[in-house]
Amino acid sequence: MRAAILTRARRIEVRDVPPPEPEPGQVRLRVRYCGLCGSDRLLYTTGALAGPATVLGHEISAVVDGDPDGRFAPGDRVVPYPAVGCGSCLWCRDGEPSLCLSPPRRRWAGGLAELVCYPATNLIPIPDDVDDRSAALAEPLGVAVRAVEESGAEPGELAYVGGLGSIGLLVAAVLAHRGCRVIGGDPKAERRRLGAELGCELVLDPTREDPAEAAFRLDPRGARRVFECAGVPASLQQVFEVCGPRGTVGVCVVQTGPVLLLRMTVREQRAFSISGPSIGSMRRALELLRARAEVARVITDVVPLERAGEALEGLAGGHGGIKVLVAPGG
Repeated sequence: MRAAILTRARRIEVRDVPPPEPEPGQVRLRVRYCGLCGSDRLLYTTGALAGPATVLGHEISAVVDGDPDGRFAPGDRVVPYPAVGCGSCLWCRDGEPSLCLSPPRRRWAGGLAELVCYPATNLIPIPDDVDDRSAALAEPLGVAVRAVEESGAEPGELAYVGGLGSIGLLVAAVLAHRGCRVIGGDPKAERRRLGAELGCELVLDPTREDPAEAAFRLDPRGARRVFECAGVPASLQQVFEVCGPRGTVGVCVVQTGPVLLLRMTVREQRAFSISGPSIGSMRRALELLRARAEVARVITDVVPLERAGEALEGLAGGHGGIKVLVAPGG
């Protein structure tokens, strides 16, 4: 099979490699689409984990290629929950494989390949009325669903989303579907337009307009639920300004900068972080895609496997679109 290997920082090589063979309890999948995300971009630019068998990608839609145990039929359409644990540590026993203390080493584990293996228990059937392309959003949309649920957002509440990249737009869409009033902030006009299409009541450029002033104009209590989705220190600081007293701040992307928590302390705000979906939130994400097919507008490009490195370079440079999918099968 063909796989895109991260050989070193900022270098992806498409190679012919042996196809993976399912281990006990696993199913082999043929990847239809694999989304590129912020963690893929970070691993690509830093070279962390690079090596001769490193395949990125975990936002996968696929069809079953083979199930030795017969639980799935060839051609069944599925999305895999990406976290694979050891199955025996305390976190795995508690149903939290993403926190596994001894995660197994997995060869050709990423979705930037024609074939990949996952445990049968990680596979979620794709509804008949959700296409393979849209289904590749199940993982990042599952992150957004989980973040909004964790925040406790209620219908009618004012919410602010800082950064309208793929995760921010998906968070905004989930909030709007939940009945919240949503302000979206991003310097890029294309992203603001899409934010408005997906349900934002107000979109603004936070480098030109103070989102805190805008929020407190709409509601004297400020935004009740605030989400940092830009991944830059200035935005992280800003969301605490936008959040009203006793509101909640959710950090939904990897942060690398410091923040002054004076405003958080004075206003008695609550904050939480989130690093991935749950298998339940991915199931609910697929149901949301059935109800709101327009959410798939966040997908701005689909490229073949040979262009995976080019696409990651574009995302790293800030000019590669919003959500880019790789189609390993061409």
